[in-house]
Amino acid sequence: MKTRLLLAAVLLAVTVPARAIKLQLGDDKVRKGDFTVEKGRTFEGDVAAEGAVTVKGVVTGDCAAFGGPLVIEGECRGEAASFGGPVRLTGKVGGDLSSFGGPVDLSGAAGGDVSLFGGDLTMRSSSTIEGELSIFGGQLKQEPGATVKGELHNFSSPMIGAMVPGVALAAMRADRGAKHGPAPRKALISGFLLGLCLLPLLATLFFPAQVETIAAAASADFWRALGIGLLVEMAVVPGTLALAVSVIGIPFIPVAYAALTAAVVMGTGAFFLLMARRACLNLEKPVPSTIKAVGYAGAATAAISILGGLLPVVGGVLGLALFLTLCCGMTLGLGAVWLTRLGTRPAGPAA
Repeated sequence: MKTRLLLAAVLLAVTVPARAIKLQLGDDKVRKGDFTVEKGRTFEGDVAAEGAVTVKGVVTGDCAAFGGPLVIEGECRGEAASFGGPVRLTGKVGGDLSSFGGPVDLSGAAGGDVSLFGGDLTMRSSSTIEGELSIFGGQLKQEPGATVKGELHNFSSPMIGAMVPGVALAAMRADRGAKHGPAPRKALISGFLLGLCLLPLLATLFFPAQVETIAAAASADFWRALGIGLLVEMAVVPGTLALAVSVIGIPFIPVAYAALTAAVVMGTGAFFLLMARRACLNLEKPVPSTIKAVGYAGAATAAISILGGLLPVVGGVLGLALFLTLCCGMTLGLGAVWLTRLGTRPAGPAA
């Protein structure tokens, strides 16, 4: 159950507003300013606006609000999503309901899954969720009589919950001010989030003991692990060339790079584990479990990377510091992976 919860949480962090964001990128359906579908009116198609979206009538497609409130008093027959604004549902949503960075007040019915990232959910006594409920970085307030027919996944993190609204609104301002090429930037951000949050966490989900062993080796023998990691990185290009000039060695190149990728991912997971534990000790907070610690550090790193790319002057310094820290951390983790033989045995004493 914990594994599914954490996996859903990180997937939620990357994909919550995916459909709504797709509507925004180069789509002339996205309106500037607030938009309202009045009571008694049926709107055919999707409704998306960079502002408040209010549905008092019926929308046959999806509803999406970017930076403003999403209020559904009537019916949205498709999916509904809010990016950076609050959600109030007193009517009905036929599909999934997603919120990124804002609170949700639910007294109506959601016909699919409900997903929140960085916001609290209040379920009134008359509310119904037909699918699953997933909350990452927020709290659930459920009144008696409120119904969730699917599974409940509640991954609470006040740190991530505090970060998300600012990140969401900053991303909104950047999208509004950009005149060219928003789609490649969104793709890069999504890929960066996926790599930073999902891959090390997946490695930790399946191999928690190995990641703990790698982290212990990196902490106990820092300089040795860092030096070995540098040697491994320096040997990548010569090693590839040595395999490429040999007919027998060519088929081993994909295998070698697959092993190197696995080592980097597990080493990054171990570095995230060390970062989270150090942060908790400095803040005098309880040290979380291995899986939670990697999830916290990965999500926080992704959030900081987005902020660093959006802030004009300070962001450059922040981004450079984060980049250097990650490079050092991945090199350290790579060396620790070598010392522990991919986490399968404790590191031996230094020579």
